[in-house]
This record gives sequence, structure tokens and C-alpha cells, in this order.
Amino acid sequence: MPTYETLFITPPNLTEDEELATVETMAKIVTEGGGQMIANDRMGRRRLAYQIRKFEDGVYTRFLYDSEAAIPTELERRIRLSDKVLRSLTVRLEEDWAEEAKQEAVREAERRARAEEERAAEAAAEAERAEQAEQAGETTDEAVEKAAVVAEQETGPVVGADEAAEETTDTERIGD
Repeated sequence: MPTYETLFITPPNLTEDEELATVETMAKIVTEGGGQMIANDRMGRRRLAYQIRKFEDGVYTRFLYDSEAAIPTELERRIRLSDKVLRSLTVRLEEDWAEEAKQEAVREAERRARAEEERAAEAAAEAERAEQAEQAGETTDEAVEKAAVVAEQETGPVVGADEAAEETTDTERIGD
């Protein structure tokens, strides 16, 4: 089955719910038509190269999917009929490009999952530190200062860039 990539731009003045509804509607066209959605990436708000319908910014969304030729045709038809899409472009990827795009989509999904896990762990650690500080009767600033002292004791003093440069020049002079 051929692989297609569709990129479309929605106006920046849509609410989050309207934008999600538009993207969901377009994604359903692919999945209900028998296609397999590989990536549904919201690329975010970006500046347009030129104004479209008096908008200077737009919200970009990218679909990467495997399907028969009728599905991208129907998707493009529905996009043209929608007043919530400024521009779109659909291309059929060559086989070697399609494989690379699929692998990149998997790598990107893994990166996003790891980043989300790290953010969640940091938030949990911060909440735990704040709770401990509250139990100890410390202010947030005192808790941060105390955490910095503990981290310095565990890892050793942090050498600034100026000090590191001075140490390097002293070592070089000794060797000369």
C-alpha cells in the first residue's frame, strides 16, 4: 500500500476544541476509509511565508498514513470544503522515503514519550521537595537553597568557567 503525507494549516484563531475537532474529522477520513495512520503530528503554531486570508500565523498538522489512492483524494476534497483549513498539501512518498519517514515517526514518538516521562518525574520530585519543605516549616527559597547545598556536597563544588580557564592556563605554564 502506498504511503502518503498530508500537511494542512488551520487558522490560529480557532479554539483548542475546534482545532482538535477539525484534526479528528480529517483523521477519521483516513482510518474509516481503510487507511493506517502512522503519524498524526501537531507541529504547532508557526509564521506563514505570506498572508493567507489575512492570517500571518497558522497551526500546522501533519498526517503520515498508508492507504489506497481514493483516501487522499477524499481527504483533499473534504479539506477544500472546510472553512477551518487555510492550505493543504498531500504527497505520495516513494518507497525508500516512506520507510525512512515511518522510522522517524517511531523515533519521534519514543522521544516524546521519554520527554513526557522525564517531565512527570521532575514534577513529582518537585512536589515531594515542596511537601518536605512544608513539613519542615521552610519557605520554598530555603528548601531550594538547602537542596543546592546537598547537591554540592554529593557532587563536589561546581567549578565556574573562569576558574576552569585559569586552571588550564596554570597547567599549561607548568608543562612549558
